[in-house]
Amino acid sequence: MMVTRWIRVGTLTGVLAAGALMGCSGGNTSSPPSSPNLSAPSPPSSTSSSVDERQAVVTAYTQFWPRSVDAVERPESSWRRALAGIAAEPQLSTMVDAMQRQKAAGIATYGEVAVRISSVEVSGSTANVVDCQDGSHTGQADARTGAKKTVGVARMPVRAALIRDAADGKWKVSRIEFPGGAC
Repeated sequence: MMVTRWIRVGTLTGVLAAGALMGCSGGNTSSPPSSPNLSAPSPPSSTSSSVDERQAVVTAYTQFWPRSVDAVERPESSWRRALAGIAAEPQLSTMVDAMQRQKAAGIATYGEVAVRISSVEVSGSTANVVDCQDGSHTGQADARTGAKKTVGVARMPVRAALIRDAADGKWKVSRIEFPGGAC
């Protein structure tokens, strides 16, 4: 199970990548000179490709949460455009509609979600993610006073469908479901 606090994803990912690269370095060990090879390079293995696609889906899903919260801080006229980078229909319209209703009702959101992905399935240009989020540090608040109205739960099942956008090749969330119960 993968546990990620979305607020720290960018920094954590960068640190882990840098650490992995430094860990692979052998210090003073030099590479043997490469011999000339006139044959074509071998194509990447499907395992490598599927791992890369899976990681791209995980990254898109994990970044979806903080970026959707960030969109609310922008002017309402830019919400759809900001969310279009992370969400596809029907989720895009669902989110914009919910944001407009919350704004009209004087409701703001607070906190950070901890993503705990338990499975990722990729099939061509579609993917499904199963998550057991910790939303116990999130909720709704009065937009004017900041007084908390609700608090989320520690073990909230989430199912997400993602699609790879044909125009830009990026993975985007197309549907989020909260099936209820515990995980």
